[in-house]
Amino acid sequence: MLSLALSLAVSAASCTGLVKLAVADTTIAAAEMVSRGAFRPPAAGRAPSAEMFSAFDRLPPFCRVQAVVAPSPGSHIELEVWLPASDWNGRLLGAGNGGYGGSISYTRLGEAVDNGYAGVSTDTGHKAASSRDAQWATGHPERQADFDHRAVHAMTVVARAAIRAFYGRPPDHAYFNACSNGGRQGLMEAERYPGDYDGIMAGAPAIDLGFRTFPTGDLDAFRKRGGKLILYHGGNDAPRRSIDYYGRLPRAREFAQLYVVPGMGHCGSGDVPNDVGQWLRPGADSRHSLLKALERWVERGVAPQSVIATQYKRDGDVASGVLRERTIRPRPGH
Repeated sequence: MLSLALSLAVSAASCTGLVKLAVADTTIAAAEMVSRGAFRPPAAGRAPSAEMFSAFDRLPPFCRVQAVVAPSPGSHIELEVWLPASDWNGRLLGAGNGGYGGSISYTRLGEAVDNGYAGVSTDTGHKAASSRDAQWATGHPERQADFDHRAVHAMTVVARAAIRAFYGRPPDHAYFNACSNGGRQGLMEAERYPGDYDGIMAGAPAIDLGFRTFPTGDLDAFRKRGGKLILYHGGNDAPRRSIDYYGRLPRAREFAQLYVVPGMGHCGSGDVPNDVGQWLRPGADSRHSLLKALERWVERGVAPQSVIATQYKRDGDVASGVLRERTIRPRPGH
C-alpha cells in the first residue's frame, strides 16, 4: 500500500508538471490527477445507451490533461488526454466523433482508461449542442479545415507528447477507433497523417461528410510504414460506399480488411449479432473484438481470419448475457 501511495504521489507531481508541456500552437489549460471514481462527465441530454461506457465511479486514478490547439488564427481546437496513473498497457487510443462533432467524447475516454489505454478526444474545433449542427462552419474556412482533418491530427500530436512526458517513453503502439464521421476521420488520418496511428478501426465511414477535404483512398504511405486498417459496416446501413472504397484500395490484402455485418444498422444495433468490438469490453479477445484483432495484426503480424459478432439479450448490455453469436469473415482482398 505504501509503494502504491508513493507511486501515485509521483504520478500526481508528473501530471501537474504537464501544464508546462511545450507543443507547437498549443496551450495546456489544465493538468491534474483525478482520484479513483471522482470524475463526473458533463450532464448529457439523455442517458447513454447500454453499450456506451458510463461507470465513471469505478475508474482508476488518471492524469487529465486539457488543451487548446490553434493551428491557424481562426482555430480553437479543444482536446483532452487521459493517462492512467498505473497499469498503462503501453498503447494510445484515439477517439473519433459522430456527426459534425462539437464535443469531447468522455464515454470513449472513460472506456480507454478503464481498459488500460491512454486516451485522447477532441471537440473537432468547435462547440455544438447537437452533432447535427453545422452552422458553426458558415464563413469559417479554418474551422472547416479543423473539422475535416486538422483537429484529430492535433489531438494526436498533443497526446503523444503528453505520454512521453508523463511515462518517460512514447507509446508502444497507437490505435484509432471510431464510427460514422469517426470512421471518416480514421481514413483521413491514414491518408494525410500516416505516422499518427499504427492501426485504425473505421466503422461505416461517412466518406462524403466534410467541407473541403475528403478521403481519396491514397493510403500508400500508411501501408508502406506497416499501418493496418480494419473497416466494418452494417449490412442494413447502405454499405456500398465502404465496399467501393475498399475495392479501390491498391494492394488492400496487405494491410486492410472490410467486414460487412449482416443485418446490422449504423455502427451497431439491429436484432442480429452486432457487437464486433467497436466498444471496449474488459477481457475482450481477438476472436470477438476487431479492435483486439487489429492489435494482434499490428503487434504480431497475424491478420484476422474472422470475427465472432455477438448479440446480447438486451442490446449492447454485456451483463444481460449472450443471446446468440455469428462468425463474420472479411470480404475477399485484392
